[in-house]
Amino acid sequence: MKKLALAIITGTFAILTMTNSSVQAQKKYVNRAAVWAEKGVKLDTALGSVIYCESQEKTKNWYKTYYAKGLIYNAVAQTENEDFKKLSSQPLIDAYKNFAKAYNMKGSGSIKAAVDMKFINLANLLVNTAVEAYNKEDFESAYNYFETSLELKKQKVFNNVIDTAIIYNVAFLAQKIGKFDKAIEYYSKAIELSYGAGDSYVLLANVYKEKGDNDMYIKTLQKGFETYPANQSLLANLINYYLLEVENSDEAFKYLAVAREKDPNNPQFYSSEAHLYEKIGKLEQAKEKYLKAIELDSNFFEAYYNLGVLFFNEGVALTDKAIEISDNTEYEKAKKIADDEFAKAVPYIEKAYELNPEENSIKSTLKTLYYRLKMTEKYEALTKE
Repeated sequence: MKKLALAIITGTFAILTMTNSSVQAQKKYVNRAAVWAEKGVKLDTALGSVIYCESQEKTKNWYKTYYAKGLIYNAVAQTENEDFKKLSSQPLIDAYKNFAKAYNMKGSGSIKAAVDMKFINLANLLVNTAVEAYNKEDFESAYNYFETSLELKKQKVFNNVIDTAIIYNVAFLAQKIGKFDKAIEYYSKAIELSYGAGDSYVLLANVYKEKGDNDMYIKTLQKGFETYPANQSLLANLINYYLLEVENSDEAFKYLAVAREKDPNNPQFYSSEAHLYEKIGKLEQAKEKYLKAIELDSNFFEAYYNLGVLFFNEGVALTDKAIEISDNTEYEKAKKIADDEFAKAVPYIEKAYELNPEENSIKSTLKTLYYRLKMTEKYEALTKE
């Protein structure tokens, strides 16, 4: 019986020894993989080793397994070896995920300082890679890298710093690739942080519009306008919505009145109101508002050009009526009235041309006016030019 008991004890000791040996072997795989990763060699074998250890009972919950895996992906991101590059399509993101997992696991105190340094290095690499992907029009990858950068900045080493520009970029890219809920989340965050001013509201509203949520579209524009009443994009979107989409000119005029009240010397508001009057056929009021805009800003291209075009179009309409007159004497009278309207357009189109001489459509309109009004010298000079 004593011999039997001794044999059982000896057998148990042998099993414990074998088990311990197996655990040590698995940990050696991990440690060796980490060394290879640091040297940038045998990365395929190293990755295979840690993936195997992830499935083993004694190493699947060991922080060093994931730290080593992070080192491997970090090395893949920097390697020139084409075979190693195939190990991951997004190695920086994979590196971050594994470092982050290792950082928060039991017993990871010995690697926290090292991982903090890795986080700092990854922060720059992720943003740079995102920009490169964007420039290549790989918007999906750019979105993933920028979003991972935001996640990274939540780590303690960054002391709760908030990168508002990156939040804005993630929102923009989410919208671009059709991730509307994500775009709403990030634009809303940018607005909460007062980043992008009124433009953030415009972009958020446009996401809702793309989703087909017109109710939230207009509510977002209204809220944005209440906060940033001088923002021209918000004003333009509100006016266009009420004038073109729901044909409610009263609401459009209401927003313009609010805007002018807050900033009475802003020529853009008068120009917008003039455009609105023009849309609903009240041309005399439109002229009055364009002139007021010019009075406030003597170099306001939009007002000069639009006012000139308004007179030009009136001349065209009067010419069309004149053509219908069969009596020559009456025709000449009607043609003279039309020419007078064309003449009124000349100084405004000339000023618009002076302010924007590269715009071909202005040259074309001006050339037509000179020809129509027999302003020969100016016509020939412009033709030569």
